[in-house]
Amino acid sequence: MARPENPIDPTAPYATFARQLRKLRQSSGSPTYTTLARRAKYSVSALSQAAAGRKLPSLELTLAYATACGGGREHWTEQWLIAQHPTGPGPLDGPAAAEVRPWSTEPPVPALAGTPQEFIACLRELKLWAGNPSLSRLEAVAFGRGCRLPRSTIGDALSRSRASLPNAFVVRSLVLACLTVAQRQSRIHAEETRPVAEEWQEHWLRVHRNCQRPPRPVSAPAASRVLAETVQTVVLPPRQDHALNPIGEVPHEQRLLAQALRELFDKLGVSLRRFAARHHVNPSTLSRYLSGSRIPPRDFLRVLVREASLCRGQEPAPEALRRLQALHLAALRARPTLPAPLPEADRLDELRQALDDAHAQLRRSIELEAALKAQLRELQGPRSPQPA
Repeated sequence: MARPENPIDPTAPYATFARQLRKLRQSSGSPTYTTLARRAKYSVSALSQAAAGRKLPSLELTLAYATACGGGREHWTEQWLIAQHPTGPGPLDGPAAAEVRPWSTEPPVPALAGTPQEFIACLRELKLWAGNPSLSRLEAVAFGRGCRLPRSTIGDALSRSRASLPNAFVVRSLVLACLTVAQRQSRIHAEETRPVAEEWQEHWLRVHRNCQRPPRPVSAPAASRVLAETVQTVVLPPRQDHALNPIGEVPHEQRLLAQALRELFDKLGVSLRRFAARHHVNPSTLSRYLSGSRIPPRDFLRVLVREASLCRGQEPAPEALRRLQALHLAALRARPTLPAPLPEADRLDELRQALDDAHAQLRRSIELEAALKAQLRELQGPRSPQPA
């Protein structure tokens, strides 16, 4: 028989929160802390201290305790936030900064979200992290950033009954609005908002691609299964891309960068022209990146790492991006201070690249304008005919 818990000291600073945790444990059948430790992946002493009331456990420990007892993540995130600061998340500075900093400085991101429902639940957690602003306030903040985001659209995107993933424009506008509210409360710095928004966009793309994957085929009969296994054992030859030039006579640092870029590009399994068309890059310019004759911009490194990771069904590895960035920096430093003038052919490629970039930007602007007009017509609804 398990040893009974020590009673909660009524004068403990977090006695109320501890009583709520113990009540949740009792409602789930009073499992032992050994059982909870196996479910929550935390030690017995950590779980026991979480429900003692002497100090507030971390958000991760609280959610692990709650989910092990069958509680909801969003509800216990809200209860933890209330217990941490009765009036909401506190500021970055001040006497209570040390206590509230673990929550207030780390906005939630959907790193573990695999379905649209889990992604939307993370959106609701972000809204709660931002101080749970009203839909009207989020609409006003988004409008101040130049985005039309009606509160009805926000409510629909955050709805618990929603089964589909909100579109990228709504997610980005909503995330930036929540981050702006938190920034005005001095709980997140301005330079931190853009990386967080980009991380949300990458996770949206990952979940969106998971939703677009075709379902697994139904198992075939025995004869067809033998044929399928035979076909799967065939080893395809490596992809040959004749448009990819060999690495030329370049400095050693630039050669290392080109080799690392080629290793990632070979994992994509697409042709050079298709990759260039997908990302609005001139094929000849992309060929120069991969042959070492030209150093690519830093944004190209991020795109290549993300595409290679998504093709393998994995998350973009930060260490892979850092390795590429280090090689990129070394190649830039090894480049001569006064490069030789470009040949006429290279100059033409530069002008063609600038023209292609301008056309791509114009095409994206036209597509964005058409999407915004369609959304505006959808929100306005059909117009009734004017009386004669």
